[in-house]
Amino acid sequence: MVELFSQCMSDPLRDSSRWNAVKARSDDIIIATCYKAGTTLVQQIVHVLLNGGKEFDAMRSVSPWIESRLHGPSPSVVEALPSPRFLKTHLHPKALPWHTHWKYIYIGRDGRDVGLSLYNHIRVMAEEALAMGEQATHHAIPVEFAVFWDQWVETGKPRWDFWENVAGWWQVRHHPNVLLLHYADLVNHKPQTVERIAHFLGCQWNEEICQQVCEQSSLDYMRQLELAGKLGSPDKHKKKTGLVNRGGNGRWKDRLTQRQLARYQDIVAQRLESECAEWLHPDDFPL
Repeated sequence: MVELFSQCMSDPLRDSSRWNAVKARSDDIIIATCYKAGTTLVQQIVHVLLNGGKEFDAMRSVSPWIESRLHGPSPSVVEALPSPRFLKTHLHPKALPWHTHWKYIYIGRDGRDVGLSLYNHIRVMAEEALAMGEQATHHAIPVEFAVFWDQWVETGKPRWDFWENVAGWWQVRHHPNVLLLHYADLVNHKPQTVERIAHFLGCQWNEEICQQVCEQSSLDYMRQLELAGKLGSPDKHKKKTGLVNRGGNGRWKDRLTQRQLARYQDIVAQRLESECAEWLHPDDFPL
């Protein structure tokens, strides 16, 4: 069964129709998040599981973001990738080709952490763009975090709607070819979570592989990859990272007001099923 683009998605950063050019293989793997929920981390974990940690020039060359308008690969590049391919997406599942033989990994994260992480990420990207003399059109956000937050939590701007993305993937969680992961488990229970990924993908698993994957997906290791330009733009003088930050949770507690937290709770109740809301907020549910 294949369902193609029942919900087309297009915005300044994404064009779901780019998936039309992907010729499906029986062992393709899709790594999906809304954003700022461990996408690059899981790409690295899957890379080590599949390829033994083989060095690469850039993550986007081994695991491209298919629908990206800025960095999306050409069809020939995607076709040339060795099997099994592991492809990145930030789309709702209804905007993706749906193949029963594909495997889909979705990572969710507490929206309060996502909002703050996105704000920090875009600020860093904007600074880098300006330093390189480039226009920061896609990274234009309010300077004040409170203003950014009030806009983002309601609409997802300047990116896309967070709630729709999470709710969509929650709806397909029972499919046998879908694995739902939580970012908190990647951080706090990495060996067990990596083992789940390995079994889901049918990869070999033992203590030695566990140690290798955990070491090569550690925060320090990932930061070194980014500073070397392998997770983004190379800059030997770069001290900040846009994709790899502290990797923790709960920093929103010092940034969000009681009013903002109350509004967040209202939106959660309106936009997510109660079970999904509980899954997304494992540490403090009910909110």
